[in-house]
Amino acid sequence: MSYIYHGETDWIKQPNRVVQTFRSGLCMIQQDYIRRADDSIDYFSFREGDAISPEDASPCIDGAYIFPAPSYQDMGNGFIKCTVTAYGRVNTSGVLDLNKRLGNYSSTFFVSGFPSLTTTATSQKFFDVGVYRFAARKGEFITAPDSPTLYIYDLDGVPLPVGTTVNSSFQETFFLIRQIEAYESTNYGEFLEVIISVSANGDFQRITF
Repeated sequence: MSYIYHGETDWIKQPNRVVQTFRSGLCMIQQDYIRRADDSIDYFSFREGDAISPEDASPCIDGAYIFPAPSYQDMGNGFIKCTVTAYGRVNTSGVLDLNKRLGNYSSTFFVSGFPSLTTTATSQKFFDVGVYRFAARKGEFITAPDSPTLYIYDLDGVPLPVGTTVNSSFQETFFLIRQIEAYESTNYGEFLEVIISVSANGDFQRITF
């Protein structure tokens, strides 16, 4: 079926705007436009990398940019449809998911002055894992924050102490560090979605005097 076309000869925005916000703060905006199919049709009105209007970019905080290149469809009724997808972000703080994993924990026992008596034991512990998700602008360097502190736990859920204690017969040290397990970056044109997985790591050492 064809339609009689009156009015504008430019692209006409359709009332079907879609906004989807991801947990990282990345925001996708999708909008359809139509115009009459004739020889004067401009296929370069919307180009990958172009910013969409501030009105159409809402709720993004620093603009939204077309990615990937728009798609075009002949609707078979005398009109061409252009689908534009753009990405921005709604915050710069991102989100943190805290989880735990079961893993091996190493304990080493030294006897001062007798290195041949050194022994090592392995046990099962729970390790905190933090997964940070951010929406970053291209060119920004994103690292995981130093907080919160990630701990190691006995199987009963009690966190291990951190640091060194000394008495007259031995010294005990519970080491605790943060270790990046994975760093993933996905390209959305002007913006990136960055996912960083950080886990607690450490071991135990006892020195007998």
